[in-house]
Amino acid sequence: MIIDSASVLLLLFFALGSYIQATTGFAFGLIVVSGVSALGLAPIEVTAFAVSVLSLVNAGVGLQGGQWREVNLRAFFGFIIPCLPMIMIGVWLLHYLGDNAMSLLQLMLGVSMVVSSVVMMLQAHKTRSPSTTSAFAVSGVMGGLMGGMFATFGPPITFLMYRQPDSQAKIRATLLSIFFCTGLIRVGFISATQSLNITTLLLCALGFPVVALSAYLAKRYPLPISNQVMRRVAFSLLLLSGVSLTWQGGG
Repeated sequence: MIIDSASVLLLLFFALGSYIQATTGFAFGLIVVSGVSALGLAPIEVTAFAVSVLSLVNAGVGLQGGQWREVNLRAFFGFIIPCLPMIMIGVWLLHYLGDNAMSLLQLMLGVSMVVSSVVMMLQAHKTRSPSTTSAFAVSGVMGGLMGGMFATFGPPITFLMYRQPDSQAKIRATLLSIFFCTGLIRVGFISATQSLNITTLLLCALGFPVVALSAYLAKRYPLPISNQVMRRVAFSLLLLSGVSLTWQGGG
């Protein structure tokens, strides 16, 4: 892969998404998939697979040092179990729409980005009691479908986790663990059922060191701003990317 302007932009999206996710526990897939797709830097199918692979790197670095011990196991399993079958359905939809209705795929991704960013911007403060098992199950179904299609499992579970009466460390560890597990499942399923081309493999190789370094820097040298400000920055970027994709898909 020749390092040109498109490749540099890809690296910037990888770095930005990895840094924000390592700081807040989410947003890597949303930022990379929406940004790369909006600018037409790579096909959605290729980008989504690369995001799944690189999410493993980001989450692995973020969970180093015993951070995984902070995981909210009730939330983790409540999301993962109903998520599994929906991942496979989402992957099938991505393959079908990618071959037959790319504009519809862009429109669906764009609308999901807009709705996700607006809802997350307006979400209420933490609740005083944990959410119900059914709430996590619904989140798992929605997240599995979005994740299977776009490698963006985050919005449903992130919205729910940030409403829990948990510490920031527990929320972050739970989200990173979920993204590691879902990324592993998605990569395994696609690798077993589809052939991977050289462009996909090169994109993963290109992003590997960037994602690992950005996640490490986020842990070692976090920006002197609050998590609330960081989340608002991420939501704003997602909103702009979603609007652009919606416009492209509906045009």
